[in-house]
Amino acid sequence: MTTTNIIRFICALGFAASTAVWAGSDPAAPAVENRHVVVVTYFMTDVRCKSCRKIEALTRQTLQNRFANELADGSVQFRTINIDRPENAHYIDSYELSFKTVVVSDMNGDAEARWVRMDNVWQLLGKPDKFEQYIADAVSAYVGKTE
Repeated sequence: MTTTNIIRFICALGFAASTAVWAGSDPAAPAVENRHVVVVTYFMTDVRCKSCRKIEALTRQTLQNRFANELADGSVQFRTINIDRPENAHYIDSYELSFKTVVVSDMNGDAEARWVRMDNVWQLLGKPDKFEQYIADAVSAYVGKTE
């Protein structure tokens, strides 16, 4: 299997998992549509400190505040993935994860066109307005766009 095929397979798994919005489950559900979707993923581990939970809550709140219509129609989706689980370990390499963080992915069908890792969520924890703007800007850059 070529690297490109492996990446496509990983992206397909990620897209399938995005249908489990708010459930926090692992990739398992099949994709229901082949369309443009912005997937916001909080990558967590088994150890969930107060700050980790706050990042997840602020990210979820941002999407609800700024992208309610897109959440409702499925064009923006949120998921959590536990990278301590062996079946999710591939995300560590795919997104170059070295700690818990948020990744915003621009999905066109099963293909991930681009993504951004939102590492500054840790520095913005104590500044909810700036945190919200940081996440909202990244999501807005991909909403309604295809590459």
